[in-house]
Amino acid sequence: MKSFFFALALFASCVAALQSGIYQENGKVVQPPGYVEEVGRRAEPFTPTPTERITNGERLRRGLKLLPPTRRSGALVPRASCIPLSTGQGKIQVRRASDGVIMGYIRNTFDGQNSYTYGTLANGLTVQLASTDSAAGVMEIRAVDGPDSAHPFVGAVGGSGGYNFNPGQLGYTYLSGTGHTPANSPPSFSAGHSIQSLGYNAPAESTVWSVNCLTGAVTGQWTNTDGSQPATSIFYDTNVDFLGLIGDFNKFIQTFPNENAYLVTLHFIPNI
Repeated sequence: MKSFFFALALFASCVAALQSGIYQENGKVVQPPGYVEEVGRRAEPFTPTPTERITNGERLRRGLKLLPPTRRSGALVPRASCIPLSTGQGKIQVRRASDGVIMGYIRNTFDGQNSYTYGTLANGLTVQLASTDSAAGVMEIRAVDGPDSAHPFVGAVGGSGGYNFNPGQLGYTYLSGTGHTPANSPPSFSAGHSIQSLGYNAPAESTVWSVNCLTGAVTGQWTNTDGSQPATSIFYDTNVDFLGLIGDFNKFIQTFPNENAYLVTLHFIPNI
C-alpha cells in the first residue's frame, strides 16, 4: 500500500511540473535547469585575468591581424537608413503565423508571471529600436513605457523546462524585461530580469532582435549556452498567457499539449 501511495505522489509531482510557466500547480516557483550549478559557481572565488591592449608590433610577431587605423576625423560615414522606421519608436504588432491574423500588440503591462503578453493598440507597449540602420544586424529593443524601468529591454528569459534550442529538445523562453547582454552571447545569469522578483532565477538575453526595414518584421535569435545559434521562432502560450522565443515548437506542444500554444510573428509599427 505504501508503494502505491509513493507512486501516486510521484505521479502528482510530475504532473505539477508539466507546465510551461514558472509556477507549479502548488503555487511554488520551479527553478530552471542550470540554476543550482550557477549558484555553486557564484560561491567560488573569482580572480580576473589582467588584460592589456596588444600593439601592432606584437600582433605581427604573433601572426594576428593588425589593429584598424585610428580615425583622426569625426566625419560620419554615410549609411543607408530605414526610412519607414522613422525615429525607431513605435509598437510591436503580434500576428498569428498560420494565417497572418492580427492578434494585438505587445502589452505595456506584464501577465501574472511578469512576462510580456499582447493586448490592444490602446494598451500597447511603446518601444524604441536601438538602431534604424538597415545594416544594424541584431539589436536591443527598449521599452519606453514598460512596467519595469530597472529592466528596460524587451528580452528573453530561459524557460522552466529548458532553454537550449536544439532539435528534439525542450527549449523556450519568456519575453520579459531584462538588463543588457552583449550580442551573440550565451544567456546571462547576471543580467537580471523582471521575473526574478517572483523568485525565478533563469538566465536572460537582451540583444536578440533583428528588424526588416522594408517589411517591419521583427525576428529573434537565441544563443544557446554553448554559443551556438539555432533556428528561433516566436510563439504565444494561451493558457499561461505569455509570448516567448522557442526552438523545437513540436517538442513544446508534445510536452505541454494543453497549453494551446501557437506560433506568431512580430511586426514593428512605427509611430506616425
